[in-house]
Amino acid sequence: MERLIDMVKYGRLDPSKMISHKFNGFDSIEDSLILMKDKPRELIKPIVYLE
Repeated sequence: MERLIDMVKYGRLDPSKMISHKFNGFDSIEDSLILMKDKPRELIKPIVYLE
């Protein structure tokens, strides 16, 4: 895991390419959890942006 973090830290790996679904705010956390539970074929990694 440390090696992976270092690769991201030094720009050798772009983790944004793994994000398949984006959600915004606390109100969408439930939707993202339901998506992860259902695991559709196109799901790679959902992310919830909190500000």
